[in-house]
Amino acid sequence: METHRTVAVLQLKGGGGKTTTAYHLAATAGRVRGGNILAGEFNENQGTLAERSLAGGHDRTTLDLIRNLDTVTRRTADLVRYVRPQGDDRIHVLASPPEGTDRTRVDGRSVRAAHETLRSLYSLILLDTGNSAQSSTWRAAVDVADSLVLVAHNREDDARLLEATVAAVAAEGHGQKLARSVLVVSNTATNNTERLTRLQEYAQAVGLAGTVVIPFDKSLQEGRAFHYDALHPATVRAYEEATATLIDQL
Repeated sequence: METHRTVAVLQLKGGGGKTTTAYHLAATAGRVRGGNILAGEFNENQGTLAERSLAGGHDRTTLDLIRNLDTVTRRTADLVRYVRPQGDDRIHVLASPPEGTDRTRVDGRSVRAAHETLRSLYSLILLDTGNSAQSSTWRAAVDVADSLVLVAHNREDDARLLEATVAAVAAEGHGQKLARSVLVVSNTATNNTERLTRLQEYAQAVGLAGTVVIPFDKSLQEGRAFHYDALHPATVRAYEEATATLIDQL
């Protein structure tokens, strides 16, 4: 992999698994290969990355970073006030601001400016995106990404919105990125095999580089805090496969 790569994690559905996937792909890369890796939220709504990852010694967010970009140089030490180290996962988290915050500066332009700074400090960035293809932040994330990770639970509504997500990527003029992209499907407790086959066939039909299935894992349910060591071994292997497939495209 070259000096830096950015990956946008996409699904036009709230609760579609973007945050879980972004974090665990970053954490897998961090544990396997190390290096400067960031999982960051740049979206129009309050995310859950801060709630589900390890707390930092501060409550600063993406918005604080954007407001103070002129103080951040090309030294990782400048980011200590904004990012949250994740222990053995060997990654940093940059969280979105809470609801009720003045978000007027979290827009496409500010996302691009922040990304330009962050890409000089991290070898890999995974962007946890929002739910609206009309949002300037979503468009900016897709624009700056070198590759995409499309996500879906093995559910009918996720399958429908996966198609809408792919269409939105193409409408923004980034259809060529699909060939360097991966679909990550998270199985539910019911594990509908017929729908899973449809999802895999759809990914192949639109030219995605591969599909990886994450098995149902109780440790990832109900909005619990992320704890990599609590994952079932089969889940760890699936995330390793997804990360390897993605890295191959980068």
